[in-house]
Amino acid sequence: MVGAMPLAMKGVANPLTKASRIDSVDFISPLQQDVNQLCDTLLALIELQLPPHDMAILEKVRSLAKIYDSSFKDDASFNDLATLIENLDVSQLTVVGSLFSNMCNLANLAEHVHRIRRRRAFERGESSLLTHFFLHEIVEEMEDKGKTLQEIRDQLTTQTVEMVLTAHPTQAVRRSLLAKLHEIARCIQSNHDQYLTPLERKDNEEKLRSCLLGLWRTDEVRRSKPKPEDEARNIIHVIEDTVWDATPTYMSQMDRYLVSRGLEPLPLDAKPFLFGSWAGGDRDGNPFVTPAVTREVVAINRYRAACLYLTEIENLLFDLSLHYGSDELIEYNKKIAEFVDKARKENPGNYIPNKIRYKEFWNHVPPTEPFRVCFYHIRDRMSATREYCEALLANHNPPIADPAAPIYTSKHELLEPLLVMYRSLVETGDKILAEGKLKDLIRRVNIFGLTLVKLDIRQEADEHTNAMSVITDYLGLGKYEDLKEDQRLEFLTGVLESKRPLIPRDHPATGKARNVLDTFEAISEIGSEALGAYIISMCMRPSDVLAVEVFQRECSADCGANSLRVVPLLETIYALRNSTLVLNTLFENKWYREHLRTRFDSVQEVMIGYSDSGKDGGRLTSAWELYKAQERMVECAEKHGVTLRFFHGRGGTVGRGGGPQHLAILSQPPRTVNKYLRVTIQGEVMEQDFGLPALAWKTLEVYTTAVLKADLNDPVPVKKEYRDVLDMMSEVSCSKYREIVHGDGRFVQYFRSATPEQELGLLNIGSRPQKRKEGGIETLRAIPWVFAWTQTRLHLPVWLGLGAALQAGMKAENGIELLREMYEKWPFFRSFFDLIEMVLAKADPHISSRYDDVLVLDEEQKQFGVMLRERLVETIDLVLKVAGEQQLLDKDRVQQRAINTRREWLTPMNLAQVELLKRWRSVTVKGVVKEGVAAEEGAALVDALIISMKGLSSALQNTG
Repeated sequence: MVGAMPLAMKGVANPLTKASRIDSVDFISPLQQDVNQLCDTLLALIELQLPPHDMAILEKVRSLAKIYDSSFKDDASFNDLATLIENLDVSQLTVVGSLFSNMCNLANLAEHVHRIRRRRAFERGESSLLTHFFLHEIVEEMEDKGKTLQEIRDQLTTQTVEMVLTAHPTQAVRRSLLAKLHEIARCIQSNHDQYLTPLERKDNEEKLRSCLLGLWRTDEVRRSKPKPEDEARNIIHVIEDTVWDATPTYMSQMDRYLVSRGLEPLPLDAKPFLFGSWAGGDRDGNPFVTPAVTREVVAINRYRAACLYLTEIENLLFDLSLHYGSDELIEYNKKIAEFVDKARKENPGNYIPNKIRYKEFWNHVPPTEPFRVCFYHIRDRMSATREYCEALLANHNPPIADPAAPIYTSKHELLEPLLVMYRSLVETGDKILAEGKLKDLIRRVNIFGLTLVKLDIRQEADEHTNAMSVITDYLGLGKYEDLKEDQRLEFLTGVLESKRPLIPRDHPATGKARNVLDTFEAISEIGSEALGAYIISMCMRPSDVLAVEVFQRECSADCGANSLRVVPLLETIYALRNSTLVLNTLFENKWYREHLRTRFDSVQEVMIGYSDSGKDGGRLTSAWELYKAQERMVECAEKHGVTLRFFHGRGGTVGRGGGPQHLAILSQPPRTVNKYLRVTIQGEVMEQDFGLPALAWKTLEVYTTAVLKADLNDPVPVKKEYRDVLDMMSEVSCSKYREIVHGDGRFVQYFRSATPEQELGLLNIGSRPQKRKEGGIETLRAIPWVFAWTQTRLHLPVWLGLGAALQAGMKAENGIELLREMYEKWPFFRSFFDLIEMVLAKADPHISSRYDDVLVLDEEQKQFGVMLRERLVETIDLVLKVAGEQQLLDKDRVQQRAINTRREWLTPMNLAQVELLKRWRSVTVKGVVKEGVAAEEGAALVDALIISMKGLSSALQNTG
């Protein structure tokens, strides 16, 4: 069980109240000791592996980096370090990058363990915390604001947070390395166990050394590009490793707290959390995600779910040895026996018992033990389900079906007997047994279903338009793509209202159009039990939504009766500003409004994209347009009696909408959370949120309390002058951003010369191409766009345009006073500024200039880079004025300390990357090694370059 219930909750004695609690434990020293021990041990192990000359060089690099970091970044020490690094050979540069990359990973790990340790001390009443996200604290805060306990419980029992784990390529660390890091984390935690015996402590130290050596000796470079199926398996690993256990554990903690306050626990069917995935379903710009891949991924998910369920079933089969049960359970078992007997009599040749299938009771269950009788049948069915999925994955014919143990096709089939047994235990006075593993299993079934995650399908709107054009052209109706929007709506509505099919079975579609149609057929075949939403990226018009509804109806066996919910993804500034027109048109469409009412209980989901809107108009304009669009869409939905739910497509970086989730949720406009939050969790954020069991538990609590607080807090009206000044600032920011990114002819070439954008494809960290299609910056995906600027420490997508906006804001009447008031009193504005400040603290104009000096050959482009860095410095000064600080992050010492810890490791990695980029570009043309250059030389450069990128990603903790 992860963690213990905090003592500070009402109804439980606690000698240290929030007001009187003092820090009786020193936490900073143990954190620093952990970092020092890990790095020193790693260095000692490396010394045994490296030749003395190379080890001396490594120590020299460390020494000069420390001198530079402590000398207020003077030019002399910087030049000394740069000169040393540029004279290293490729193998030495590889070792430098690998050392500091591993140090950064270990520091990240030590901080994860530190947060866990501090949280546990808080729960024991030994320490205070800087942030307060505990359930009992938020409940007490809501009570202080006048909310009753019953109102709070009602909210908790009906709210849902759905976390969608995506295959976006922002996790630069290989899974093999992550597994070793997790084992090292367990060793660090054990190091602080005061009850370890000397022998146990010695064993732990040896295990730590072994893991660190394994970490160092493991290849950091991913040698092949992952397939969508690999990405799906990685996501399922996250669920298996921590989320599977953390979810029912945290729900049990919620139950205990509610009961301690005199309330009923959460109902059995409560779903405070759900989990989704994009791996194997997101085909937007990814030609490798085919209908066959989607089918395979669903089979993988079902297989892994069946394996997990079988473990829980085996445990309960062993534990619930009771020799009595309720009349309902006895009668239920009789029906099972009758069903089995009838099935075997009618199909005598299909029953083949598998004696090696089970650990316990494989041959006989005493009929006097009703719970075991029931679980025996459940196990047979789940085993059949597992074997069926296993056969699909092996491309074998499914095993001969045993009609007495049919495979599970719906989670309700599994829930039915579990609920019968739960009621039996409660009825016969054994509620304590019911509230244990059985209740956990019921909750898992409700939350994880038969596939652990529900797979979303995503495709770009233009692909649907193209497929529809192929069909209409074949039918002699002209090209659909040539129709105006009102004509498209009229045509699609007519098709949906008609009972006649549109698409003939012998249609001639090929290529991309055939892929679209085959995808909808696969969706119909798989069914909604395993699938989540159908998301339309680059959705610009109402007809984009209706076209998907037509395809769902035309390609399904049930005429779309079990269709997926269709979710428009609004991801450009234009789409956000046009959002209410799209929704209003849909809600006024008679067919769509009735479909929404009968199929989805008048609930409409809309996805808002933080990444592409930021790339389109800059971070300030993106944030403000997202805020206003949500407000307008909620008003539009309410007018039509529709419940609107938002799906937040956030990335890991601030440039792509990332940041602390509690802060992000509480800064949303009023009435936009509405008991439901759906959010993407991408790349390295998965590791930060779910890498360790205690982190997973904490993540669930952070989301729970943030949604609780967002819904129950009384809305704070936003002053008109706040809106007016932000409208003006947003216009200035967007204009300046687009003037530079899209209007300055030097920008594209500068971007490709001064950053590793062209080399990012070498990383093999995702199955998708970097671009949706050929073209300029507008076709580049938001992830490599942010990744490239992050590597050079310029972080341009986060701040470009903000300086001009702040200058304009300060020139307004009472400008600086108004901006400071907005920062203090408006959660949205404060959240935006705090996140910007965190990224600016990681920026380094000095490092960025090194990329220009070495890699940018054109003098005019060099001057362009100088201009950008001047704007960066100017923006930092203006942000400090608004925040009222002397240095960045003065109000967040924890983050400030974390960044400062890594500075001396970042500099040599950046300098090594610059040198490696120079050498790589000198031996390649458009990424292809020149004729006459040894293949080994090119391969060595690629390895060293990849390690530098991974190391910087680990240090900055924001890859994309």
